[in-house]
Amino acid sequence: MELSDIMPIEKWKQLAEDIYKLFGFNGAVYDKNDNVFAKSEEWANKVCPAIKAGDSRVSCASAQQRCSKESKEKEKPVIVECDAGLIKFVVPILVNNELVGTAGGCGYLAEESEVDSFYVSKLLKKEEEEVKSLLPTIQRISQEKLEEAIRYIQERIAEALRTKKK
Repeated sequence: MELSDIMPIEKWKQLAEDIYKLFGFNGAVYDKNDNVFAKSEEWANKVCPAIKAGDSRVSCASAQQRCSKESKEKEKPVIVECDAGLIKFVVPILVNNELVGTAGGCGYLAEESEVDSFYVSKLLKKEEEEVKSLLPTIQRISQEKLEEAIRYIQERIAEALRTKKK
């Protein structure tokens, strides 16, 4: 089964946009191979687009693969920190215990976390001062707000699965 068997890509795109509009995360839906299926157009901060613009995007891909693998094994949402120190979370999209994809978000900083500007500067091949100038664009998120975003996505996925194409 594919994501498009559950609902049209436009509706997955709307879910990704809603994740951004309602919660501020870089919203995304990934297929079962961890390829981006739909994503929000806006960014949660100015660091993420810089990371995704070049070879450094591998760090995003590895965080997605870790999340996806763990969510498939546990059959529940997973929250990790990416290499830059930002929150990344996914909610599995399961049909008959088969992982069809994931939906989630990234781009916030947990209340108790810090971004390693030295690491990010090396990742981006930029001066640390330039990276530090981008850090104020990263917002912090409470555990409660993060859990609210996860519940919202779980509800949207459950609804999509109830009403999926026959």
